[in-house]
Amino acid sequence: MSRPDGTTKATGQVGPRGGSRLLRSAIGLYPGAWRRRYGDEFEALLEQTPLTFRTLFDVGVAAVDAHINPTGPMRRWPLMYERLRSSELAVFAGWILFVVSGLGFAKMTENWDLLPPPGGDSLAIGLAYDAVIFGAVVALLGVLVAGVPIAWAIIRSALRERRLRLIALFAVPPLSLAVWIGLTLLLLNEIVPGQQVDEITKVSAFAAWVGVFCLAAVASTVAVTVAAINGEVAPELYRRAVTPAFVVAGTMGAVVIAVVVWGLAVLATEPALFWGYDGLLATSTALSWLGVVAGMGAGAFIALRAAFVARATPLP
Repeated sequence: MSRPDGTTKATGQVGPRGGSRLLRSAIGLYPGAWRRRYGDEFEALLEQTPLTFRTLFDVGVAAVDAHINPTGPMRRWPLMYERLRSSELAVFAGWILFVVSGLGFAKMTENWDLLPPPGGDSLAIGLAYDAVIFGAVVALLGVLVAGVPIAWAIIRSALRERRLRLIALFAVPPLSLAVWIGLTLLLLNEIVPGQQVDEITKVSAFAAWVGVFCLAAVASTVAVTVAAINGEVAPELYRRAVTPAFVVAGTMGAVVIAVVVWGLAVLATEPALFWGYDGLLATSTALSWLGVVAGMGAGAFIALRAAFVARATPLP
């Protein structure tokens, strides 16, 4: 039976209404038991929610969460994270984007230490590259200091409650990274610098590489977010993670600056190489560098913004 507002009572289904069609179709991501119990209410909330990337991300997180707890209480929209936990998860999300983009930089520069002079002995190129490596190591250590205690608390609570699906979520980031690296190696074996490849093949390969990278980053972030929502973590662990998270975000920002300096130094000392086609998958070196800067810069921006929010959050 239809209601005046267009919903169908007790079925979790909704009749034709306004709002984003993409958001309305997102209800299909949720398990049937959850839809039957909360479908009407969730649909009404989606009708009033603007379509943004954050909205889509929250819908995905809530969908995975609903599959883990199909009959559990519905989380209000937007998801009711504690502000501190949400901020620290955002730092982690930015770091994942930063790392995957950094892997592109590492692949692009793996043989650049063999450059002939003047590029090979350029002090600016060498110092900028060393700064990138050092900053990446510091950021990784910061993530481990902030995240390992929280992850271990979640795993212990999941083992205690025999919730193996919750533990399995931690396998998503390494598996996603392995898939992306596997695709990268496959494409590099097919497309190498100096090889004659038509532009359509080259663009298609690069688009697939970027697409898998985006999926890997999103899947990893969603998995860790759902694990954090469902795991039992003492608030003290989140309080202790504020300073390491801030260090991680600040270091990421410094590394982005170093990558920019590196590219400008290459342009100044080796313009022919900079404007050549020795970038990722034999693409333009300059465009590959800009893509790396954009990816790492976006990750650093997300992390820095979230770190400032975490630091400004009043702690009980």
